[in-house]
Amino acid sequence: MLLPLKKLPNNSKVAVVGGGVSGLMFTYFLGKLRPDIQITLFEGAKRTDGWINSWNTKDAEGKPIMLERGPRTLRGVSDGTVLIMDILRNHDEEKSIQCIDANSNANRKFLLDPNDHLVQVPNSLGSFLKFISNPLSKGLFSGLLGEWFRKPSINPTSDETVKSLMDRRYGNDLIGKNLLSAIYHGIYADDISTLSAQKTAAKTFYAERQYGSTMKAAFQNWKEKLFSSKSGNPLSKCLREYQTEFNKDSNVLIKLSQNLKQYPMLGLVGGLETLPKVVRKALDGMENVQILVNNPVTKISYTSRKPTVGVKLSNGDKMEGFDHLRLTNTPDKMASMVSATYRNLVKDLKLVEANTVVLVNFFLQKKDVIPKELEGFGYLVPSSNPNPEKVLGVIFDSVIENNFKPFDLRSKNKLRSNDYTKLTIMVGGHLLNKDGKQTIPAEDECISQVKDALNRHMKISREDLDDGLWVYTVAEKCFPHYFVGYNEWQARVEKEFLDRYDGKVSLGGMGFAKGPGVPDVVVDGFQDALKMK
Repeated sequence: MLLPLKKLPNNSKVAVVGGGVSGLMFTYFLGKLRPDIQITLFEGAKRTDGWINSWNTKDAEGKPIMLERGPRTLRGVSDGTVLIMDILRNHDEEKSIQCIDANSNANRKFLLDPNDHLVQVPNSLGSFLKFISNPLSKGLFSGLLGEWFRKPSINPTSDETVKSLMDRRYGNDLIGKNLLSAIYHGIYADDISTLSAQKTAAKTFYAERQYGSTMKAAFQNWKEKLFSSKSGNPLSKCLREYQTEFNKDSNVLIKLSQNLKQYPMLGLVGGLETLPKVVRKALDGMENVQILVNNPVTKISYTSRKPTVGVKLSNGDKMEGFDHLRLTNTPDKMASMVSATYRNLVKDLKLVEANTVVLVNFFLQKKDVIPKELEGFGYLVPSSNPNPEKVLGVIFDSVIENNFKPFDLRSKNKLRSNDYTKLTIMVGGHLLNKDGKQTIPAEDECISQVKDALNRHMKISREDLDDGLWVYTVAEKCFPHYFVGYNEWQARVEKEFLDRYDGKVSLGGMGFAKGPGVPDVVVDGFQDALKMK
């Protein structure tokens, strides 16, 4: 949360609503920092772990395969990733950590041009020369060369869309259409013409406000680094706090952080769900934590006459006497839980719409149909492509899996054989929204459209596409829409919660974390648990 939280009294009772990564990690950190506190975590589904779902099934021959039906990799350069990896090491799971080298094929990324050709994002002179001859590069050089001299916003205190910020900085809308829209499809499943620049492009937003230009800001930062002292703690404020609170060896944490920065992405043996499973196992072993599943919280109750918070469950049961309540679900679900008498709060929570992403997994055994020249992490689709199938991007899971190497050099984990194809196709997001309504394609229709797209983009034959295993997953309302003015909205909602519930309710999850990634909500959980310690 942006706002401060109250320190919990001794022997408090805390309720946590939501058993995804956000709820699990907040519970883990708070339970470790305050063993005197009794924590009850409520999850409405049969399983915890949230959107992370490493699904185990079998191929046509009965051999086990794992399909990621949610997030699958982590950024190496991230405080949250350092926390995650240290927690895994604490629970003897370092052998599960896998990494991708910066020069690996799996670190190559592609974009789909307006003519349905895949072009590599430059990482060498050869790929750079190919890129500049592609329509996607139009407007790039003039946009970059003139950025230094372009005027900043005439309303420096006001938020704006990512598109308006980038169009102004680069002097054209081509960079947004051809490049940035694809990146935002991959991260937010959303549209740069409606997303908050202050929330989702903060570095550029504040660099322009402070220096007048992103290039001027970069130059100033370079000068400061050049002339600044090299001494000082290399750990960030977050990691220093973690080191202090959990009595970590600073040298070990520094080494871990530096090692992780070498790798653009990391994964886990058995899939990313290994993380919440490890945390869940740890929580199950903590005497001060209780986890209740398959019984959603429907209402929260609080009156000024009572010093504690209560919850009502879908089966009608009520549980009272909580000194603090942590909500980690989406804002629209929070809206249904709070009292209808708090009209302004309910209205504010309902302002945040959420995008739905359809994930389609494809597995073809004994055959690699990804062209060698396209081996990489995958590709994203910008708004400049006609894109009738509404594809946001495609992840080449089999390439990633075959390029993973153990983070722990002592690990005996074997690399997989490369005679198979595994893809994840992301469909929809904001592209499913029209005239204020969301239309989710049926399974057969969606898979048929995805086959058309893969045949056209990657030249995979119809025969191979028909021979594979297909799995369809709807991640309904999984990404909050960060509209213009989102930071102001967040501060207002947080304050109203703190005022209405006398500081006894705090907010987490993607709607209130710094960003939508797994590392973001992990850091959010740690920092808020620390505030309440």
